[in-house]
Amino acid sequence: MMPTTFDLNDPALIADPYPHYARLRDEAPVYHCTDPDLWVLSRHDDVAVAIRDASRFSSDLGNASRFADNPFNPTMKIPSLLARLLGSVAPVRTLLTSDAPLHTELRRKVGRAFTPRRITAWEPRIWEIADSLVDEMAAKSDGSPIDLVTDLASPLPTIVIAEMMGIPAERHNDFKRWSDNLVNGLLTDGSKAKLLSSAVEISWFFARAVRTRRRNPGDDLVSLLVAGDRDTEALSLPELVNFCILLLVAGNETTTNLISNAMLAMLDRPEVWQQIVTEPALAAAAVEETLRFDGPGQGLLRITTTDITIADTTIPAGARVLPLIASANRDPRHWDDPDEFRLDRKTGDHLAFGSGIHFCLGNALARIESRAAIEALARRLPTLTRAGTPVRIASPVLRGHRSLPVVIGRDAPAAATIGG
Repeated sequence: MMPTTFDLNDPALIADPYPHYARLRDEAPVYHCTDPDLWVLSRHDDVAVAIRDASRFSSDLGNASRFADNPFNPTMKIPSLLARLLGSVAPVRTLLTSDAPLHTELRRKVGRAFTPRRITAWEPRIWEIADSLVDEMAAKSDGSPIDLVTDLASPLPTIVIAEMMGIPAERHNDFKRWSDNLVNGLLTDGSKAKLLSSAVEISWFFARAVRTRRRNPGDDLVSLLVAGDRDTEALSLPELVNFCILLLVAGNETTTNLISNAMLAMLDRPEVWQQIVTEPALAAAAVEETLRFDGPGQGLLRITTTDITIADTTIPAGARVLPLIASANRDPRHWDDPDEFRLDRKTGDHLAFGSGIHFCLGNALARIESRAAIEALARRLPTLTRAGTPVRIASPVLRGHRSLPVVIGRDAPAAATIGG
Protein backbone atom coordinates (compact mmCIF):
# COMPACT_ATOMS: atom_id res chain seq x y z
CA MET A 1 0.00 0.00 0.00
CA MET A 2 1.24 3.48 -0.87
CA PRO A 3 2.15 5.63 2.14
CA THR A 4 -0.42 8.19 3.15
CA THR A 5 0.34 11.67 1.82
CA PHE A 6 -1.40 14.95 2.52
CA ASP A 7 -0.58 18.18 0.69
CA LEU A 8 -2.38 21.20 2.12
CA ASN A 9 -2.19 23.11 -1.14
CA ASP A 10 -3.06 20.25 -3.50
CA PRO A 11 -5.76 21.56 -5.89
CA ALA A 12 -7.59 18.23 -5.61
CA LEU A 13 -7.81 18.62 -1.84
CA ILE A 14 -9.03 22.21 -2.12
CA ALA A 15 -11.69 21.16 -4.64
CA ASP A 16 -13.02 18.32 -2.44
CA PRO A 17 -11.16 17.76 0.83
CA TYR A 18 -13.47 15.19 2.38
CA PRO A 19 -12.13 12.00 0.72
CA HIS A 20 -8.64 13.11 1.75
CA TYR A 21 -9.80 13.64 5.33
CA ALA A 22 -11.38 10.18 5.37
CA ARG A 23 -8.10 8.61 4.36
CA LEU A 24 -6.24 10.53 7.05
CA ARG A 25 -8.72 9.44 9.72
CA ASP A 26 -8.35 5.80 8.71
CA GLU A 27 -4.63 5.61 7.95
CA ALA A 28 -2.82 8.50 9.65
CA PRO A 29 -4.95 10.26 12.28
CA VAL A 30 -1.84 12.13 13.44
CA TYR A 31 -0.04 13.12 10.26
CA HIS A 32 3.22 15.07 10.05
CA CYS A 33 3.54 17.39 7.07
CA THR A 34 7.14 18.31 6.36
CA ASP A 35 6.39 21.17 3.96
CA PRO A 36 4.92 23.14 5.59
CA ASP A 37 6.09 21.76 8.91
CA LEU A 38 2.95 21.01 10.87
CA TRP A 39 1.03 18.14 12.45
CA VAL A 40 -2.49 17.39 11.22
CA LEU A 41 -5.22 15.90 13.45
CA SER A 42 -8.28 14.49 11.70
CA ARG A 43 -10.39 12.38 14.10
CA HIS A 44 -13.22 14.00 16.02
CA ASP A 45 -12.10 13.19 19.55
CA ASP A 46 -8.49 14.28 18.91
CA VAL A 47 -9.58 17.52 17.25
CA ALA A 48 -11.99 18.26 20.11
CA VAL A 49 -9.19 17.85 22.66
CA ALA A 50 -6.83 20.07 20.67
CA ILE A 51 -9.25 22.98 20.40
CA ARG A 52 -10.46 22.71 24.01
CA ASP A 53 -7.18 22.05 25.85
CA ALA A 54 -5.62 25.51 25.73
CA SER A 55 -2.93 24.56 28.25
CA ARG A 56 -1.30 22.02 25.91
CA PHE A 57 -2.47 23.36 22.54
CA SER A 58 -1.74 27.06 22.67
CA SER A 59 -3.33 29.74 20.49
CA ASP A 60 -0.49 32.14 21.27
CA LEU A 61 0.92 32.13 17.77
CA GLY A 62 3.12 35.10 18.56
CA ASN A 63 3.75 37.97 16.19
CA ALA A 64 4.33 38.09 12.44
CA SER A 65 7.48 35.98 12.68
CA ARG A 66 5.26 32.90 13.11
CA PHE A 67 3.99 33.54 9.57
CA ALA A 68 7.38 34.06 7.97
CA ASP A 69 6.64 30.58 6.61
CA ASN A 70 2.88 30.77 6.09
CA PRO A 71 1.40 27.25 5.88
CA PHE A 72 -1.76 28.54 4.20
CA ASN A 73 -0.17 30.66 1.47
CA PRO A 74 3.11 29.12 0.30
CA THR A 75 3.75 32.11 -1.98
CA MET A 76 3.88 34.45 1.01
CA LYS A 77 7.40 34.09 2.34
CA ILE A 78 7.89 37.11 4.58
CA PRO A 79 11.60 37.97 4.85
CA SER A 80 12.83 37.31 8.38
CA LEU A 81 13.93 40.93 8.86
CA LEU A 82 10.47 42.22 7.89
CA ALA A 83 8.83 39.64 10.14
CA ARG A 84 10.91 40.81 13.11
CA LEU A 85 10.11 44.44 12.29
CA LEU A 86 6.38 43.76 12.11
CA GLY A 87 6.57 41.87 15.37
CA SER A 88 8.30 44.77 17.12
CA VAL A 89 5.91 47.50 15.92
CA ALA A 90 2.73 45.40 16.14
CA PRO A 91 3.14 42.95 19.04
CA VAL A 92 -0.54 43.07 19.98
CA ARG A 93 -2.22 39.74 20.60
CA THR A 94 -5.82 39.16 19.54
CA LEU A 95 -8.63 36.92 20.74
CA LEU A 96 -7.57 34.39 18.12
CA THR A 97 -3.87 34.46 18.99
CA SER A 98 -3.72 34.57 22.78
CA ASP A 99 -4.17 32.32 25.81
CA ALA A 100 -5.39 32.93 29.34
CA PRO A 101 -5.05 35.16 31.27
CA LEU A 102 -4.66 37.68 28.40
CA HIS A 103 -7.39 36.00 26.36
CA THR A 104 -9.75 36.02 29.34
CA GLU A 105 -9.21 39.75 29.82
CA LEU A 106 -9.64 40.56 26.12
CA ARG A 107 -12.81 38.48 25.86
CA ARG A 108 -14.28 40.13 28.93
CA LYS A 109 -13.59 43.56 27.44
CA VAL A 110 -15.17 42.88 24.05
CA GLY A 111 -17.79 40.31 25.03
CA ARG A 112 -20.23 43.00 26.18
CA ALA A 113 -20.60 44.03 22.53
CA PHE A 114 -21.93 40.55 21.65
CA THR A 115 -24.41 39.81 24.39
CA PRO A 116 -27.56 37.96 23.29
CA ARG A 117 -29.60 41.09 23.98
CA ARG A 118 -27.47 43.25 21.67
CA ILE A 119 -27.43 40.71 18.85
CA THR A 120 -31.18 40.09 19.14
CA ALA A 121 -31.79 43.83 18.90
CA TRP A 122 -30.15 43.80 15.46
CA GLU A 123 -32.20 40.89 14.14
CA PRO A 124 -35.03 42.94 12.53
CA ARG A 125 -32.51 45.06 10.64
CA ILE A 126 -30.63 41.96 9.45
CA TRP A 127 -33.86 40.49 8.06
CA GLU A 128 -34.63 43.82 6.39
CA ILE A 129 -31.23 43.88 4.67
CA ALA A 130 -31.54 40.25 3.55
CA ASP A 131 -35.03 40.84 2.11
CA SER A 132 -33.85 43.97 0.30
CA LEU A 133 -30.88 42.20 -1.29
CA VAL A 134 -33.03 39.27 -2.43
CA ASP A 135 -35.59 41.69 -3.88
CA GLU A 136 -32.76 43.33 -5.83
CA MET A 137 -31.76 39.90 -7.15
CA ALA A 138 -35.32 39.31 -8.33
CA ALA A 139 -35.60 42.76 -9.90
CA LYS A 140 -32.41 42.41 -11.97
CA SER A 141 -33.15 38.86 -13.12
CA ASP A 142 -34.05 38.44 -16.79
CA GLY A 143 -33.61 34.68 -16.92
CA SER A 144 -29.83 34.94 -17.15
CA PRO A 145 -27.56 33.62 -14.38
CA ILE A 146 -26.90 35.88 -11.41
CA ASP A 147 -24.24 35.43 -8.75
CA LEU A 148 -25.53 34.53 -5.31
CA VAL A 149 -22.19 35.43 -3.71
CA THR A 150 -21.91 38.88 -5.30
CA ASP A 151 -25.58 39.74 -4.85
CA LEU A 152 -26.33 38.31 -1.39
CA ALA A 153 -23.80 36.22 0.50
CA SER A 154 -21.05 38.84 0.31
CA PRO A 155 -22.91 42.15 0.81
CA LEU A 156 -25.19 40.96 3.62
CA PRO A 157 -22.53 40.51 6.35
CA THR A 158 -20.55 43.49 5.04
CA ILE A 159 -23.53 45.83 5.39
CA VAL A 160 -24.50 44.39 8.77
CA ILE A 161 -21.08 44.70 10.43
CA ALA A 162 -20.48 48.12 8.87
CA GLU A 163 -23.78 49.43 10.23
CA MET A 164 -23.09 47.88 13.63
CA MET A 165 -19.73 49.68 13.70
CA GLY A 166 -21.23 52.97 12.58
CA ILE A 167 -19.41 53.03 9.24
CA PRO A 168 -21.09 55.14 6.53
CA ALA A 169 -22.51 53.38 3.49
CA GLU A 170 -20.02 55.00 1.10
CA ARG A 171 -17.18 53.09 2.80
CA HIS A 172 -18.81 49.64 2.54
CA ASN A 173 -16.97 48.81 -0.69
CA ASP A 174 -13.67 49.70 0.98
CA PHE A 175 -14.62 47.40 3.85
CA LYS A 176 -15.14 44.49 1.49
CA ARG A 177 -11.95 45.19 -0.48
CA TRP A 178 -9.82 45.34 2.67
CA SER A 179 -11.39 42.18 4.06
CA ASP A 180 -10.90 40.24 0.82
CA ASN A 181 -7.28 41.33 0.43
CA LEU A 182 -6.38 40.41 4.01
CA VAL A 183 -8.02 36.98 3.79
CA ASN A 184 -6.66 36.25 0.32
CA GLY A 185 -3.13 37.20 1.32
CA LEU A 186 -3.06 35.24 4.55
CA LEU A 187 -5.16 32.17 3.78
CA THR A 188 -5.03 31.72 -0.01
CA ASP A 189 -2.50 32.41 -2.75
CA GLY A 190 -3.51 36.08 -2.89
CA SER A 191 -1.29 39.10 -3.43
CA LYS A 192 1.19 39.98 -0.69
CA ALA A 193 1.26 43.60 -1.91
CA LYS A 194 -2.52 43.93 -1.62
CA LEU A 195 -2.38 42.28 1.81
CA LEU A 196 0.15 44.79 3.12
CA SER A 197 -1.48 47.86 1.55
CA SER A 198 -4.92 46.87 2.85
CA ALA A 199 -3.48 46.19 6.32
CA VAL A 200 -2.09 49.72 6.40
CA GLU A 201 -5.29 51.30 5.04
CA ILE A 202 -7.63 49.50 7.40
CA SER A 203 -5.40 50.14 10.42
CA TRP A 204 -5.34 53.88 9.72
CA PHE A 205 -9.10 53.88 9.10
CA PHE A 206 -9.94 52.24 12.41
CA ALA A 207 -7.35 54.29 14.32
CA ARG A 208 -9.12 57.44 13.12
CA ALA A 209 -12.52 55.91 13.91
CA VAL A 210 -11.42 55.06 17.46
CA ARG A 211 -10.05 58.56 18.07
CA THR A 212 -13.28 60.07 16.74
CA ARG A 213 -15.43 57.87 19.04
CA ARG A 214 -13.31 58.84 22.03
CA ARG A 215 -14.12 62.50 21.38
CA ASN A 216 -17.71 62.00 20.24
CA PRO A 217 -19.09 58.58 21.24
CA GLY A 218 -22.22 57.26 19.56
CA ASP A 219 -24.35 54.16 20.02
CA ASP A 220 -22.36 51.97 17.60
CA LEU A 221 -20.17 48.98 18.35
CA VAL A 222 -16.87 50.90 18.09
CA SER A 223 -18.11 53.46 20.64
CA LEU A 224 -19.13 50.62 22.95
CA LEU A 225 -15.66 49.07 22.72
CA VAL A 226 -13.96 52.44 23.25
CA ALA A 227 -16.05 53.19 26.33
CA GLY A 228 -15.17 49.99 28.20
CA ASP A 229 -16.77 49.51 31.61
CA ARG A 230 -16.05 50.06 35.29
CA ASP A 231 -14.75 46.56 35.92
CA THR A 232 -12.02 46.34 33.27
CA GLU A 233 -9.20 48.52 32.06
CA ALA A 234 -10.02 50.20 28.75
CA LEU A 235 -8.66 48.64 25.57
CA SER A 236 -5.56 50.31 24.17
CA LEU A 237 -5.60 51.89 20.71
CA PRO A 238 -3.72 48.93 19.12
CA GLU A 239 -6.07 46.47 20.84
CA LEU A 240 -9.12 48.37 19.60
CA VAL A 241 -7.80 48.57 16.04
CA ASN A 242 -6.92 44.87 16.00
CA PHE A 243 -10.32 43.85 17.31
CA CYS A 244 -12.13 46.06 14.79
CA ILE A 245 -10.14 44.41 11.99
CA LEU A 246 -10.92 40.97 13.40
CA LEU A 247 -14.62 41.82 13.53
CA LEU A 248 -14.64 42.95 9.92
CA VAL A 249 -12.61 40.10 8.44
CA ALA A 250 -13.90 37.17 10.50
CA GLY A 251 -17.50 38.33 10.33
CA ASN A 252 -17.50 38.91 6.60
CA GLU A 253 -15.62 35.86 5.41
CA THR A 254 -17.21 33.26 7.67
CA THR A 255 -20.80 34.27 7.01
CA THR A 256 -20.36 34.77 3.27
CA ASN A 257 -18.95 31.26 2.95
CA LEU A 258 -21.53 29.74 5.27
CA ILE A 259 -24.37 31.14 3.15
CA SER A 260 -22.86 30.02 -0.16
CA ASN A 261 -21.99 26.55 1.18
CA ALA A 262 -25.52 26.11 2.53
CA MET A 263 -27.18 27.17 -0.70
CA LEU A 264 -24.93 24.96 -2.84
CA ALA A 265 -25.65 21.95 -0.61
CA MET A 266 -29.40 22.50 -0.91
CA LEU A 267 -29.57 23.44 -4.59
CA ASP A 268 -27.58 20.27 -5.32
CA ARG A 269 -30.31 18.41 -3.43
CA PRO A 270 -33.59 19.78 -4.81
CA GLU A 271 -35.64 17.74 -2.38
CA VAL A 272 -33.89 19.48 0.53
CA TRP A 273 -34.38 22.92 -1.02
CA GLN A 274 -38.06 22.09 -1.47
CA GLN A 275 -38.28 21.31 2.25
CA ILE A 276 -36.97 24.81 2.99
CA VAL A 277 -39.35 26.40 0.49
CA THR A 278 -42.29 24.56 2.06
CA GLU A 279 -41.18 25.33 5.62
CA PRO A 280 -38.72 28.29 5.66
CA ALA A 281 -38.22 27.98 9.41
CA LEU A 282 -36.11 24.89 8.62
CA ALA A 283 -33.42 27.36 7.55
CA ALA A 284 -32.08 27.22 11.10
CA ALA A 285 -31.55 23.46 10.78
CA ALA A 286 -29.96 23.98 7.36
CA VAL A 287 -27.45 26.42 8.84
CA GLU A 288 -26.44 23.97 11.58
CA GLU A 289 -26.15 21.05 9.18
CA THR A 290 -24.06 23.15 6.80
CA LEU A 291 -21.73 24.08 9.64
CA ARG A 292 -21.20 20.36 10.22
CA PHE A 293 -21.34 19.10 6.64
CA ASP A 294 -19.38 21.80 4.79
CA GLY A 295 -18.41 24.54 7.21
CA PRO A 296 -16.55 27.70 6.21
CA GLY A 297 -13.51 26.93 8.36
CA GLN A 298 -11.55 23.73 7.77
CA GLY A 299 -9.10 23.96 10.64
CA LEU A 300 -7.35 26.04 13.29
CA LEU A 301 -3.68 26.54 14.07
CA ARG A 302 -2.26 25.66 17.48
CA ILE A 303 1.21 25.41 19.07
CA THR A 304 2.04 22.56 21.45
CA THR A 305 3.40 23.61 24.84
CA THR A 306 4.68 20.13 25.74
CA ASP A 307 5.30 16.75 24.13
CA ILE A 308 1.90 15.18 23.44
CA THR A 309 1.17 11.57 22.46
CA ILE A 310 -1.93 10.88 20.37
CA ALA A 311 -2.70 7.53 18.72
CA ASP A 312 0.80 6.24 19.56
CA THR A 313 2.40 9.25 17.86
CA THR A 314 4.30 11.88 19.83
CA ILE A 315 4.05 15.51 18.75
CA PRO A 316 7.00 17.50 20.14
CA ALA A 317 6.66 20.69 22.16
CA GLY A 318 6.69 23.85 20.08
CA ALA A 319 5.18 22.16 17.02
CA ARG A 320 2.49 23.72 14.86
CA VAL A 321 -0.69 21.63 14.91
CA LEU A 322 -3.65 21.82 12.53
CA PRO A 323 -6.79 20.28 14.08
CA LEU A 324 -9.08 19.67 11.09
CA ILE A 325 -12.50 20.77 12.32
CA ALA A 326 -14.14 19.89 9.01
CA SER A 327 -12.76 16.35 9.21
CA ALA A 328 -13.98 15.97 12.79
CA ASN A 329 -17.44 17.03 11.64
CA ARG A 330 -17.46 14.18 9.09
CA ASP A 331 -15.97 11.48 11.33
CA PRO A 332 -18.15 8.32 11.24
CA ARG A 333 -16.79 7.44 14.68
CA HIS A 334 -18.93 10.31 15.96
CA TRP A 335 -21.69 10.86 13.37
CA ASP A 336 -24.14 8.51 11.68
CA ASP A 337 -24.00 8.78 7.88
CA PRO A 338 -21.68 11.81 8.10
CA ASP A 339 -21.53 12.34 4.33
CA GLU A 340 -25.31 12.79 4.11
CA PHE A 341 -26.84 16.28 4.34
CA ARG A 342 -29.89 15.93 6.60
CA LEU A 343 -32.11 18.60 8.09
CA ASP A 344 -33.32 16.25 10.84
CA ARG A 345 -29.84 15.62 12.23
CA LYS A 346 -28.99 16.59 15.81
CA THR A 347 -25.90 18.74 15.23
CA GLY A 348 -25.54 20.46 18.59
CA ASP A 349 -21.99 19.26 19.18
CA HIS A 350 -20.40 20.14 15.85
CA LEU A 351 -17.08 21.97 16.13
CA ALA A 352 -17.50 24.54 13.36
CA PHE A 353 -17.39 27.48 15.78
CA GLY A 354 -14.59 26.00 17.85
CA SER A 355 -14.93 25.01 21.48
CA GLY A 356 -13.74 25.95 24.93
CA ILE A 357 -12.40 29.42 25.65
CA HIS A 358 -12.06 30.17 21.93
CA PHE A 359 -15.68 29.38 21.03
CA CYS A 360 -16.57 31.94 18.34
CA LEU A 361 -17.80 35.16 19.92
CA GLY A 362 -19.77 36.08 16.80
CA ASN A 363 -21.54 32.74 16.33
CA ALA A 364 -25.02 34.11 17.08
CA LEU A 365 -24.61 36.91 14.54
CA ALA A 366 -23.39 34.52 11.82
CA ARG A 367 -26.32 32.18 12.49
CA ILE A 368 -28.91 34.98 12.27
CA GLU A 369 -27.42 36.40 9.06
CA SER A 370 -27.26 33.00 7.38
CA ARG A 371 -30.77 32.04 8.43
CA ALA A 372 -32.12 35.38 7.21
CA ALA A 373 -30.46 34.91 3.81
CA ILE A 374 -31.78 31.37 3.34
CA GLU A 375 -35.32 32.21 4.48
CA ALA A 376 -35.45 35.29 2.26
CA LEU A 377 -34.43 33.19 -0.75
CA ALA A 378 -36.93 30.44 0.10
CA ARG A 379 -39.83 32.86 0.50
CA ARG A 380 -39.03 35.25 -2.32
CA LEU A 381 -37.20 33.08 -4.87
CA PRO A 382 -38.48 29.52 -4.37
CA THR A 383 -37.68 28.51 -7.97
CA LEU A 384 -33.97 29.22 -7.58
CA THR A 385 -31.70 26.63 -9.26
CA ARG A 386 -28.02 26.15 -10.06
CA ALA A 387 -26.77 27.74 -13.30
CA GLY A 388 -23.18 26.81 -14.01
CA THR A 389 -20.08 25.81 -12.13
CA PRO A 390 -19.32 27.51 -8.80
CA VAL A 391 -15.83 28.94 -8.30
CA ARG A 392 -14.27 27.77 -5.06
CA ILE A 393 -11.90 29.81 -2.89
CA ALA A 394 -8.41 28.38 -3.42
CA SER A 395 -7.57 27.81 0.24
CA PRO A 396 -6.83 24.76 2.39
CA VAL A 397 -8.52 26.32 5.44
CA LEU A 398 -11.36 28.41 3.98
CA ARG A 399 -14.28 26.60 2.38
CA GLY A 400 -16.47 28.84 0.30
CA HIS A 401 -17.01 30.39 -3.10
CA ARG A 402 -15.85 33.29 -5.19
CA SER A 403 -19.03 32.89 -7.21
CA LEU A 404 -22.15 30.73 -7.18
CA PRO A 405 -24.19 31.25 -10.37
CA VAL A 406 -27.93 30.68 -10.00
CA VAL A 407 -31.01 31.32 -12.09
CA ILE A 408 -34.51 32.30 -11.01
CA GLY A 409 -37.30 30.22 -12.52
CA ARG A 410 -39.97 31.92 -14.61
CA ASP A 411 -42.73 31.30 -12.11
CA ALA A 412 -40.94 33.18 -9.31
CA PRO A 413 -43.23 35.89 -7.88
CA ALA A 414 -42.32 39.50 -8.47
CA ALA A 415 -40.41 41.07 -5.58
CA ALA A 416 -42.89 43.92 -5.16
CA THR A 417 -45.81 41.54 -4.61
CA ILE A 418 -44.21 39.46 -1.88
CA GLY A 419 -44.87 40.14 1.75
CA GLY A 420 -42.10 40.39 4.32
